[in-house]
Amino acid sequence: MDPGTRTLHSYMFIRLTRAVTRALELTIVACLSLMALLVFGNVVLRYGFDSGIAVSEELARLLFVWLVLLGAILASRQHAHIGFDTLVKSLPPKWKKAAIAFTGTLMLGACVIFVIGGWQQTLINLDNSYPVLGISYAWLHGSAIVFGIGMGISIAFNIWDALTQPHTSEELSMTLNLSERIEAEIEHVVTHQNAGPKR
Repeated sequence: MDPGTRTLHSYMFIRLTRAVTRALELTIVACLSLMALLVFGNVVLRYGFDSGIAVSEELARLLFVWLVLLGAILASRQHAHIGFDTLVKSLPPKWKKAAIAFTGTLMLGACVIFVIGGWQQTLINLDNSYPVLGISYAWLHGSAIVFGIGMGISIAFNIWDALTQPHTSEELSMTLNLSERIEAEIEHVVTHQNAGPKR
């Protein structure tokens, strides 16, 4: 494969991951908004009108589980998870890449466990249903499958990005602190604004 084709494939892959990241963000916002509406609406109805939304508690708990697991995938894409990287930051770039690959491989193993366990629990609870919602508990345990696959893809991308793309020594980390993420986001926004159509 010639360098031009490889660059094109990398560019398309990065664009795809950005689109998936955006879809994750929108899904999380939708889950959080619906949760807030259900819980707040139920409180108002209960204390103001002696009524309530029957499915509120069960649906809010189900949405919360999905919200947390999808949020963990998004945090992995944004290098926002808490990590102890004092040792890794002191290493030269070559060993930083090796450390990222090693820890990423361990995390991929954990993702496989999540997928297998989630699949087994989904099958076990396929015929069990929520008392009020009436839907299968598989919707709850299936979130572990989605989490394991999504997190695995995110970690694999992070490893690929660290090993194949040009980075400064400071950028070679599986976690970034808040100030680093804010600076990266500002740079991203400025780059897109400068690349916009000229008038």
